[in-house]
Amino acid sequence: MRSLFLLLILIGVCSALTLPALAETVDLRRAERMALERNLKLRAQAFDTRASEALIRKGYGVYDPQLELVLAEGKTRDLSNRQDFTAATGIDNRQFDFSLSQTIPYGGEFLLEFLNRRDRFFTPPEPLVNPEYDSELKLSLIQPLLRNFGQTVTEQEILFAVKDRNISIEDLREQAFQLLAQVRDAYFDVLRLRDDLSYRETSVALASKVLEENRARVDAGVLPPVELLEAEVGLKNRERDLLEAQREHLDALDNLALLLNFRGELEVPADELGQPEFETDEEQGFRLALQKRPDFLRRMKEIDRLDLENTIADNQLHPALDVFASYGYRGVGEDYSDDLDLLFSDDLRNWSVGATFSYPIGNREARNELLRTQLRLKGQYAQLGQLKEEILRDIRAAIRLLDVNRKKIEVTDRGQDLAEEKLRTLLKRKEVGLATTRQVLEGEEDLALAHTDYIAALADYNKAITEYLRVSGLLLEHEGVHFAGALDLDSTDSLMEMDAK
Repeated sequence: MRSLFLLLILIGVCSALTLPALAETVDLRRAERMALERNLKLRAQAFDTRASEALIRKGYGVYDPQLELVLAEGKTRDLSNRQDFTAATGIDNRQFDFSLSQTIPYGGEFLLEFLNRRDRFFTPPEPLVNPEYDSELKLSLIQPLLRNFGQTVTEQEILFAVKDRNISIEDLREQAFQLLAQVRDAYFDVLRLRDDLSYRETSVALASKVLEENRARVDAGVLPPVELLEAEVGLKNRERDLLEAQREHLDALDNLALLLNFRGELEVPADELGQPEFETDEEQGFRLALQKRPDFLRRMKEIDRLDLENTIADNQLHPALDVFASYGYRGVGEDYSDDLDLLFSDDLRNWSVGATFSYPIGNREARNELLRTQLRLKGQYAQLGQLKEEILRDIRAAIRLLDVNRKKIEVTDRGQDLAEEKLRTLLKRKEVGLATTRQVLEGEEDLALAHTDYIAALADYNKAITEYLRVSGLLLEHEGVHFAGALDLDSTDSLMEMDAK
């Protein structure tokens, strides 16, 4: 029984290993969703966007209080040269300092210091107080008034990080635009090639039927043997075309799977290429493109970042004028407790108020940095104007492409009807001996080409819709794609979601 049980398990495992994996069926909507969730290039760009969000948080570190502790011990030897005597001196010293600094939004800095020092003379003549404890508690403020003044200068790292994050978001949107366009085009290619494959299978079946009929008639002596050879060659050619159609269809499925980052076997449902109604408007499309196209919005955000650089560079032209103020208490004593008692007795108060002025003669560094940012801004505005012209050209080209493909559908549809009627007539004529096998096969090939042209026109029309949606900036909105919300730096999910349809 035990051996039988193990044998059954072994058979079950082998059967599971030999069973073919079930293919996953995806429609266009699911393909788009899978691409947004799984495509590696899009995920890489999403991580870049999250990284830019981390830079923003890093920038706020400028307002983190800075704590500093100093512990030191040492010995100093010197030669004292006074009127009454000349002798060597030696001092043991210990130091313990504590400071806490805080940056304020307009560029200033508060500094709280607690300084402690102990000095002991170990060579004569010794002072009256030995060892001597010396402490100071002081609060200071330094505030720039010209150069480096203002919240913009203080928070420039934060503002630059925000600008870079906004640019990165547009990069992410552009990556999603390109990905969705590629997925849609790949999906329509799969439908087109699957339809072509289906027709090629029908063509092989028809050629097989013609071959069987010819063989029977040749055997009966009512057809010459050359007709049988003609039918055999025609069947072989159609079998070759079928293999080519199978290869192209599988290649198209692999291309779609690559975009979806899917390693299994893909299938698409029994959808047919259609001709959905779609309205276009050049003026409205151009206006929407300037509002929604990620490449245009990225260029605008790059200009916005340069404006910030220009503002900061302009600030650096000013001379440095800093005001400062401090207020503190000092203490001294032979014991540390006496030192602290005097420190808090309010007897040794100290204060100071003043200003510091500095200005580099010529100031070439600041002047040329400002000139550099101004020239870069002019270049960006020139590129922006060029991009507007390119967007208008793209809109017009997409509209023309849609119009041409509408006309191609009409023409190829009529051509398909004509080819069907010719083949029908040839088949009837062949039955009564008025048409040869070559004529029938040529008529069938004409129908295959007409059908291929019609399906290709439908696929091109749907691709043209995708192109118009892309160049007008409406592709994400049309497909219901939007950002998932706040950026979670610990999440590995896609930053984009799709509305249910």
